[in-house]
Amino acid sequence: MRKIFLACPYSHADASVTHDRFITCNNVAAAIVESGNAVFSQVSMSHPINLAFEGKDSVAIGKLWAPVDAFFMETLEELVILDLPGWDLSSGIKREIEFFKSRGRRVSLWSEVESEFN
Repeated sequence: MRKIFLACPYSHADASVTHDRFITCNNVAAAIVESGNAVFSQVSMSHPINLAFEGKDSVAIGKLWAPVDAFFMETLEELVILDLPGWDLSSGIKREIEFFKSRGRRVSLWSEVESEFN
């Protein structure tokens, strides 16, 4: 069983883009689970909770999630990045890539590994 941290670009000025990213991330996480693997989908978990953080901007919210992400990254064996437009601009994804690569753990783009989960 693979133990995967699923990364996805999240924040966007248009709330509908953020929501669409959440839905897409859920679909990918479901595919990973259906394939018999374990996944932590940070966006799937955080999006509903972020709605309760009234009055906080994306930077403040990101700081709240950093230690939670660190816990799961330490536990999981590989990083799969949902390569939606903007993924390569995400500071969070850059941090996650650094973390996994620095420990010699696998880092993949979803578009490169999707067939492994079908």
